[in-house]
Amino acid sequence: MSTAMLYYLAWQEDDWLDEILDRFPEVNALVPTAKTFEQLAKARKLGEVNRAVLVLNAAHEQERTREFLQLCMADPLLSTDPLYIVGLKPEEEGAWQEAYPSAKIIVITGFAVEFDYDAVLARMETDLEGEQ
Repeated sequence: MSTAMLYYLAWQEDDWLDEILDRFPEVNALVPTAKTFEQLAKARKLGEVNRAVLVLNAAHEQERTREFLQLCMADPLLSTDPLYIVGLKPEEEGAWQEAYPSAKIIVITGFAVEFDYDAVLARMETDLEGEQ
């Protein structure tokens, strides 16, 4: 049976993971490596996951994160999945948006405790439910 899956990809645990785990009953949290890419691509190709939302925290290991995204963007299925890039500083937003124009770049300005995670998570939930 095929399913929808939210993938949270980060180099370390963080506030985003906590918020996502509080909202979504099923989350696959992974480190964004080449092996992880192969796992995601295989699940999509085999139809084990027919709809995915990728949430990538780019706060750490930015060069390796870009390498992972290049793999995803070259994949015919993963490249069509909704992509959220989180964990960036405001001054980094433009370069990432230019490099990944279809991505939703989420930047927290001010204090994280004041950020409206719920609004962003609701958008992720809508994307996960999809229209496919």
